[in-house]
Amino acid sequence: MVKLSIIIPVYNIENYIANCLETIYNQSFKDFEIICVNDGSTDGSLEVIQKYKTQGITIIDKANEGSGVARNTALSIARGEYVYFVDGDDWLEENSLQKMVDKADELKTDILIFGGLSYYEGVGKIGGYSANKLSKKYLNRIFSANDIKKDIFKFPSTAWTKLYRKDFLIKNDIKFQEIKVGQDQLPFFHSMIMAERIVLLPENLYCYRKNRKGAVTAVKKKKNFSPIYVFYGIEEVLFKTGKIDDYKDIFINHYFSKATSWLAKFQDDLKQEYFAEYMKLLSHIQQNYSKFKNFHPKINDSYWKLKLKLFISTMH
Repeated sequence: MVKLSIIIPVYNIENYIANCLETIYNQSFKDFEIICVNDGSTDGSLEVIQKYKTQGITIIDKANEGSGVARNTALSIARGEYVYFVDGDDWLEENSLQKMVDKADELKTDILIFGGLSYYEGVGKIGGYSANKLSKKYLNRIFSANDIKKDIFKFPSTAWTKLYRKDFLIKNDIKFQEIKVGQDQLPFFHSMIMAERIVLLPENLYCYRKNRKGAVTAVKKKKNFSPIYVFYGIEEVLFKTGKIDDYKDIFINHYFSKATSWLAKFQDDLKQEYFAEYMKLLSHIQQNYSKFKNFHPKINDSYWKLKLKLFISTMH
């Protein structure tokens, strides 16, 4: 067994993946394996990662199915005591891995949460996911799912802000959702409602590239149904774990609100299709949870009009 498995989905990032890998190999901590999953890249990404075979990297080459499937595939063969999910166009700060593992070992964590900085080309690093934004009342303590029920969405949902104990993930069958966008949301929520030992490490250990051309985060108009898929995925987990009554209001308010905000930002040629699925979701919520009974959105409502209508519907 190695101490740490680092899992990296790779899709059309030939100009960035080498830098990511170098920041890992240059870490002071060395007891790790790297599993790169080439997710059907059409550029030279596979050729770049193949150059690292002599350094013991494990490469899985598969058809494009999204980073969620890629991460699940790698997790199934990971040998580490801990698992860390890295995006291949990003990089680690100096000595990050040693800090993560030392703290996780010291406090026997299921989940270790830390900060990271956003990086914009031409601008540099800014504090998008900064450790300064971590909830202060949970610093310097070990806490569990039971402690954070009302605060769950105060924690970052990104996979790369967390070091997981692998046995915890396997025991609770925590996996990434098999969708192309928003796949972090399900394992974030699932893990946070099951963990018994969560710790915050108030340091920025990672750098997240925000405005790369071709990246999902660089897209302005919404053109996928991920908030709707995430809603159903989390609902299924809550029923499976017997926690639906504990979290139904929290998760419905959060994820339906997100689905609503996307309606106002949706790409015009796909908006009618999204609206149809969105209205099915609204009907599902109204019928099964008796919420938002007086909410009547229109396809061309503005962002603020939708928010106002949604707020008013909660007053009845």
